[in-house]
Amino acid sequence: MSTQLPATLHHADIGWSTEGHPVSTTFDDVYFNSDGGIEESRYVFLQQNELPKRWANHSSATFTIGETGFGTGLNFLVTAQTWLNHLAADSDSETTCLHFVSVEKYPLSKNDLKQALNLWPELKALADELIQLYPPIISGVHRLKLANNRILLTLLFGEANQMLSALKGCDHPLFHQQGNPVVDAWFLDGFSPAKNPKMWSDELFQTIADLSDSGTTFSTFTSASNVRSGLTAVGFEVKKNPGLHNKREILHGKFANPATVEVCESEWLPATFNSSHQPPWYLAATINKPEATIVLGGGIAGCSTARALAERGIPVTLIERHPTLGKEGSGNPQGILYPKLSTGASQLARFGLAALSHASRYHSKFLDDQPTALNKLTGQRCGVLVLPQSEKDKQQFQKIAELFPEELVQLLRGEQLTQAAGVPLSSTYGLFFPKLGWINPPKVCQMLAEHPLITIQTAEVANITYVHGHWQAKENTGDAIASAPVMVIACGFDSGRFSQTNHLPLKKIRGQITSLPATIESARLRTVLCGEGYIAPATNGTHTLGATYNFHETSTEVSTSDHHTNLEQLANTDQGMADTLIETTGNHALNTLTGRAAFRCTTPDYLPIAGPAPKLDDYLRDYDLLRKNARSHIPIAGSVWPGLYLNIGHGSRGLSYTPMCAEVLASQICSEVPPLELDLRQALHPGRFIIRDLKRHKR
Repeated sequence: MSTQLPATLHHADIGWSTEGHPVSTTFDDVYFNSDGGIEESRYVFLQQNELPKRWANHSSATFTIGETGFGTGLNFLVTAQTWLNHLAADSDSETTCLHFVSVEKYPLSKNDLKQALNLWPELKALADELIQLYPPIISGVHRLKLANNRILLTLLFGEANQMLSALKGCDHPLFHQQGNPVVDAWFLDGFSPAKNPKMWSDELFQTIADLSDSGTTFSTFTSASNVRSGLTAVGFEVKKNPGLHNKREILHGKFANPATVEVCESEWLPATFNSSHQPPWYLAATINKPEATIVLGGGIAGCSTARALAERGIPVTLIERHPTLGKEGSGNPQGILYPKLSTGASQLARFGLAALSHASRYHSKFLDDQPTALNKLTGQRCGVLVLPQSEKDKQQFQKIAELFPEELVQLLRGEQLTQAAGVPLSSTYGLFFPKLGWINPPKVCQMLAEHPLITIQTAEVANITYVHGHWQAKENTGDAIASAPVMVIACGFDSGRFSQTNHLPLKKIRGQITSLPATIESARLRTVLCGEGYIAPATNGTHTLGATYNFHETSTEVSTSDHHTNLEQLANTDQGMADTLIETTGNHALNTLTGRAAFRCTTPDYLPIAGPAPKLDDYLRDYDLLRKNARSHIPIAGSVWPGLYLNIGHGSRGLSYTPMCAEVLASQICSEVPPLELDLRQALHPGRFIIRDLKRHKR
């Protein structure tokens, strides 16, 4: 395993012309035509792809554009502005969301982006929103929602072919065209082929073809012969048109040869030889966008999933056994967006980073909430300060601060630490995450479920059945509570009680928090402190601290001994902070403290479970050869329960993990561009445990 994240990015090296236009010093090339950048963007990309005309006749709820070379975002902003004008002029249009997917190996810094976009005052409203949401320069997939969710921007920070390939449904050569999202139009931009030949590769053209279908168009500012031949070779009809200004010719065309891979029955039979590709057990089945869905569980996982589906126009029946939402694992008054960064490149580290970055944007409405006379805070973007518990931690903190951008994490020392915390601390060293904080999970659950397409039903689901293409949630009496072609199970540890899911290796871990009255001194705490335990700033005169990990307890009754454990953890986190609460730490006060206990749902690899529910018996049959040879050639796609999905196993990081997992599921259900790379989606797939057990001879 690498000791660093393998694709640590550097921001673009920018120079500025005498006219104030950005120039890449790496490629010695301009980002846009200084004589008319907006005019050229409209002509080359909007007009050649016939976008306004196609939008008017497009019947799907989403139109997807793929771009190579995000640069300053000029093409995106011009397209987004035209899209919003189209929606305003055609209120009856069924097309409600523009999904713009763009890859960039050398992203601009936020300051350079802001300076570049100041050149285009006519784009200011959208540009300001883009700058506000612009993510830290971290490799991977970043999903941004603009214009009140009418525009979805998915930024891929990394090498073009690598990142676009990661959007595919499968990396097995026999299945490279199956399960892929479809791009409706391509903007092939970026620096010229003469100055950036590595990007304009045959491999990239093939990936573009794999993500295209009949009707997919492309346009590009270049007319280079290798671009013409490369696109023609993978199935595009290529035509020339006159360019603008100093451009003689440009290219545009349509995907005319959408090849399909047909595998003969004999080729599906398992073979015994070694393969360099794992079996496609993770290949998600493509389904039609459902007319209705059921979500089981009214915690943060269920509510974020219901919201993701409802925002895509799908009616959702959200079934919760308690009269109100967020009563069990999502029931604490203060939940922490907890960071756990690593200098390693494990899938756990990479997923955690992607999920945390996504969650900080997803929860903005709650983190940036302002209290009123009628409503208390739903959250606070107060930052999270992680304190070292050993000398090894200090060394690790230094490496993390060097590896990641300051807008994500900062290394604080001495007086900087005191200023960030607002109270005197024993620690003199810490990692500060300014974009994070705490939110109130029950309130967030309620607010997420406040959507006209979400209907909440209070019921206890005893079992689920699949009848005539529909899933039914049933009570003990056998009566159906609800029926729909798609169901998502998101009810924590109880998700494993159904016959379709009882093979999942779920762990149930009790955790208790302590609610502690604030002192005059502790009320000055400005940020969340994390170490062996955590403490949040006081709200309504009370701190929340915790939390215990009880592996073998089954009761949710609040325990005095667990209060003592939480106080010990606070002292071990920072003795100075504990001293500000000294009046509550005596044994005589423990009996007066209040708190709350609930159960976490965790997995053996500490990654959540998000994806289609596998059929255990089919997996055991189809992949049986893995018992003998873990590298067996088995070109068989994983067998799953049709329309059944899972969003569980988030442990103590539900607030950080569930928004990303909900987006993964919604993109699978609606056949959209995914929010995570393929290997990370594999890492979340529910079938991974069966495959591992077969290889380890545990099944």
